[in-house]
Amino acid sequence: MIRILVSLSFAVLLFTSCATRQYPMAAIRRFGEEDQANLIIRYYSDDTSYVLKPAMAEGPFLTILKKDQVLALAKQQPNRQLAVVALIHYGAESQADTVKHDWTSLLTEAGYRRVVFLRASNSMKVNGLPVLANGG
Repeated sequence: MIRILVSLSFAVLLFTSCATRQYPMAAIRRFGEEDQANLIIRYYSDDTSYVLKPAMAEGPFLTILKKDQVLALAKQQPNRQLAVVALIHYGAESQADTVKHDWTSLLTEAGYRRVVFLRASNSMKVNGLPVLANGG
């Protein structure tokens, strides 16, 4: 009997020590202000971005824009409260920091009061994406 209890105790200890730690979903800030955003950019590179809001499309397809074209469109918007940049391929952390710094500078110079960066997924959905940085 003691042998069985010791074996069970060892098994429980083994299973609990091997369990991965679960972090609560609340610890990850999620974006939920798509309706309030004045500009939403889906950034792949300086040569490839999509503007989701205001929708820039040719027929059923989104238009591929370069960084300077996105900035020109951003400057045309009458309201400039919130700009959102969803980063797709942001590579190394230092590269992501450079991209965030560049877009923050450009968009605040264009008059945007707040710039939010999101980690984008494969879908075009914006609400619910993890927030990488929230300026303002």
